[in-house]
Amino acid sequence: MARSIRAVLADERLTQEWLAEASGIPMRTLARRLHVRQPSAMSIEELARISAALDVDIADLLDERRLSARRLRSRSQPPT
Repeated sequence: MARSIRAVLADERLTQEWLAEASGIPMRTLARRLHVRQPSAMSIEELARISAALDVDIADLLDERRLSARRLRSRSQPPT
């Protein structure tokens, strides 16, 4: 899940600082949740807040295959 969230941030060129502010999750807490090697457990509420801030379905964050498919679809669409 942390990997999926980091992937969305990278794709959208957003920072963890931005996500902390947009989700209302303290930066220190968010950094622990998204740690590369040992991410800490995330509550459902935190996941919902992150999902809303990123405008990504929770299911996409939970299943990397769904997220990969979403990312491929968004890249194939022409910019608006």
